[in-house]
Amino acid sequence: MSPQVQKQNGSYVEGASAGDLYNTVTGEAYDGEKGITIVPCAYNKKYIEWIPREKGGGLVNANHDISILSKCTRDPETRRYYTPEGNEIVETAQFFILVVKEGNAQQAVLAFTSTQLGVARKWLTMLRMARVQNSKGESVEAPMFAYSYKLTTTTQSNDKGSWNAYSINQDSATDMSIAMVAKDFMGAARSGDVDVKQEQQNEVVNDSI
Repeated sequence: MSPQVQKQNGSYVEGASAGDLYNTVTGEAYDGEKGITIVPCAYNKKYIEWIPREKGGGLVNANHDISILSKCTRDPETRRYYTPEGNEIVETAQFFILVVKEGNAQQAVLAFTSTQLGVARKWLTMLRMARVQNSKGESVEAPMFAYSYKLTTTTQSNDKGSWNAYSINQDSATDMSIAMVAKDFMGAARSGDVDVKQEQQNEVVNDSI
């Protein structure tokens, strides 16, 4: 469904195929089966208000918290939340990450919505369970950026169809030079100094092409 894999679309990416990972800022596509190495730096939960695609699409408000749901109605069939104005509220788990390639680190935001939220919850569990040893040799909770992770995509399906979903697995301890960059990015993200380019997700496929 993504325009990046449709040859007739102006957003088509040469060589891209369903299941690939796509960076909407740099325009780079990555093989979803091979995956990419990422380092998590910060996390937040957003309830983002969008104009529905069938009405033209577009961002309305990216700063709602969960309280907005009390003002919405929920479609019993799609389970989606809508404001009195008819806009959709999309629960979005956002991870501020570094994409590590050939020793270089690039800042990015990885967003999970809809069917991908379960993957986000599992990843958060992995992050909370990660441990490192402190200077006294004691096992303590690891900083979010202590380990790198391999991000790939897999095909999932239900009675409504199939889609490409994220798969995340712990890879290795983060190189010290990358960890220092991650720590700085963590501070910037938590202080609100990172400008996030919000992207309206496709109906079934979220964030992977």
